[in-house]
Amino acid sequence: MGSLALLGTALSACTFLDTDPQIIPSDGYYTSETKLKYGLAGVYGALSSEALYGNYYSLQISNADDLCYFNNYNSTDTRPDRYNHAAGTSVIYDAWLKLYQGIKNANEYIQGVEASEIDPEELSVGKETYLAEAKFLRAYYHFLLAQAWGDVPLRVVSTTSPNPEDVQLAATPQEDVLKWCVDEIEAIVDDLSTDVELTPSRVNQEVAQGILARIYLFMAGETVAEVEGLSKQEMYKKAAEWAYKVIKIRGTDVSALNPSYEQVFINMIQDKYDTEYHESMWEVEFLGDRTSADKWTNGRIGDLIGLKSQSGVTNYSEWACNYSYGFYNGSYTLWQLYSETDRVETDLSAEDDEYNIKGKMVIDKRRIWNLPGYNFRGFNNQELKYDGKTVYIKQDQSMYRTPWIANNNFAMRTVEGLDPTIEDAFDTKDLVYDPDVMSAVRNAGKWRRETIYENQMSAKSLYTTINFPILRYSDVLLMYAEAINEYAGTPDNIAKEAVKTVRTRAGIQTNEVQLSDPQLFRELVRNERGRELVFEGLRKYDLIRWGIFETRMHQAGTNVPNDNKIRNKTITDFAATTYANVSERHIYLPIPTKELAVNHALTQNPLW
Repeated sequence: MGSLALLGTALSACTFLDTDPQIIPSDGYYTSETKLKYGLAGVYGALSSEALYGNYYSLQISNADDLCYFNNYNSTDTRPDRYNHAAGTSVIYDAWLKLYQGIKNANEYIQGVEASEIDPEELSVGKETYLAEAKFLRAYYHFLLAQAWGDVPLRVVSTTSPNPEDVQLAATPQEDVLKWCVDEIEAIVDDLSTDVELTPSRVNQEVAQGILARIYLFMAGETVAEVEGLSKQEMYKKAAEWAYKVIKIRGTDVSALNPSYEQVFINMIQDKYDTEYHESMWEVEFLGDRTSADKWTNGRIGDLIGLKSQSGVTNYSEWACNYSYGFYNGSYTLWQLYSETDRVETDLSAEDDEYNIKGKMVIDKRRIWNLPGYNFRGFNNQELKYDGKTVYIKQDQSMYRTPWIANNNFAMRTVEGLDPTIEDAFDTKDLVYDPDVMSAVRNAGKWRRETIYENQMSAKSLYTTINFPILRYSDVLLMYAEAINEYAGTPDNIAKEAVKTVRTRAGIQTNEVQLSDPQLFRELVRNERGRELVFEGLRKYDLIRWGIFETRMHQAGTNVPNDNKIRNKTITDFAATTYANVSERHIYLPIPTKELAVNHALTQNPLW
């Protein structure tokens, strides 16, 4: 394995995907290692498109769940995140097309590399390592298709002619596609590099093992038909085994995670890799902000999902938060997961929490980061009741952190040095936010564009360099905990420690009773996945595989607080309408109309 480490040196993560070729070279091209790298970058390239992790798949298709909703109540569009989409919705076709383009690139690359004759002495690793990455990506693209659409065409042969007949391919049953995916990855996993320095922009053995656990968990789910010769219990066992291969190396101690939850995402916002903890095991890299032709990118993470930051002031170098629509909010259900559910009484009556107002309570650190008490919408001569006085505050938008307010109640406990006669009198260092105000409508803060983290922009810049995670180690810990509990009928000590580790990093205690009872443990793990992985495009598919998607979505729509202090009726009513749109047919996406028009061997998904 020593020679595999050379691949990490040869392929710097930041430069490897810079090329992003749109066309995979033909047979005869692969005559050197440089060319092998160039072609492989093209196989990865689909991931960083706007149609996939830049926007459409990661946000619109995958991120609308019981914990996150699209909040633009002025929108009349048909959108997957509003669940009013149809087979002709362009976002769905674009994501489908990009996934199959990624598969096409993989097939052509595999064919070209297999036919190539390169002197092994000229390579730092064998051809099989490059082929293994391409085969993994081909399987991963098929997994995303089967997970979201159900039965889909399985395309594993490179098409070398423009013959229209090559397009005609019937769908393979979902369970068979998923089984092919795990078989394919299992066949090549040992050929992948073990070098952690390749990650997070590229796949190594640990990443493949973690993704195998994810696919097996989905296969074991309620909506996937059983595979002949492989029971659901056996799938849970396989999921646990693959997750454990990663855990065996990294451990379940809290030191296996970055001690700072928020720093995991600050690194992505800053376009930096965590070279110490490697908690982000695989992420999609966005390398530019479109401020010039040589800084092209397709990522809108932070712009569409983040803290709302808009202003008529165009001197962007003065903004405290770069431009963001802030189109996604955390739901009240998410707020309750953080604040009420699975909490230990001693945490709820703690003596010294600086964020508390009403009663003393330890606040989950993930809530503080994911649902902050502010955005950057600005005050406009806002009348506030503060300390027995009427205070009129004016702030330029995007220049200051703006605390949530409701019914003229200041969403802050203290503002030291506030002079009500001076405009813009806030010093943001002195703000302490009420943990309750507007809890049902706060923006998703995980991908914020605050300029203390992201580079200051000189233009509006709707496209960002913020990376998006596909697999994190905390996810692997929780996947193992779930899988072993479902397989064995009870959690083992590793599973218990895995859950406690994730919660300890969040600063909260764990009820030992929940760790001992299999049913309570199941619910704890499900809730913990929501708290830990919210806004990362995984929750929707968790709900689907657990068989509770429609039920939980409807519950989220009706779970609205009556107290207007903690909600905005216009926004929460709009969210309720979105949740009410969900029905059984939304477990799968419709086959795009354009695809049906050219591939006559396909039929539309049932209920569509």
